[in-house]
Amino acid sequence: MTVTNNAVISVALGYIEANPDEVDLLRSLVVLALHGPAITARSTTPAHVTARAAIMSSDWRVLEVMDAQSSTWHLPGGHLDVADASLLGAALGLAGRRAGVDPNLVIPDGIVPVDVDAVIEPAAPTLGEPEHVHYAVTYLFHVEDRELAVADIGAPAVRWTDPRHLPGRLGAKLTRSSHLSRLVR
Repeated sequence: MTVTNNAVISVALGYIEANPDEVDLLRSLVVLALHGPAITARSTTPAHVTARAAIMSSDWRVLEVMDAQSSTWHLPGGHLDVADASLLGAALGLAGRRAGVDPNLVIPDGIVPVDVDAVIEPAAPTLGEPEHVHYAVTYLFHVEDRELAVADIGAPAVRWTDPRHLPGRLGAKLTRSSHLSRLVR
């Protein structure tokens, strides 16, 4: 089952309700989803949706994976598969495939993404892709034990880092959440 444009619009509207100051960022996504082809298809240009997972440990560290091609660290995520039934499920599935996260050992923070970011992707001539925008929908997941949550899959390098090291709004949001959580305890 493919994530439909209507499902993406529903997620975007829920996100806007929780983050009204970010409505301008999501306006184009909603318009494209209303009037365009499948917004979750990798081939859709000028933009399409991708999913990411922010896996947070109990000591407020976030899981990152090494991208072998660019030698950069980032959250586990990527393009959606046709079989993905939801953006939340896609983010969790990508965390499993890209970082070895056991989906049975993480708890979603909620059904509304913690962040949505518009990332300009350079053209990839070898893939036949022009420059385009990824609307990276990021869901927050919690894990109690870092060692048990990530299987030793042998492929990608993984690390747990301070959320302050994440670029942009997401790092600030996760850092703020970690400080608020520590105040509640």
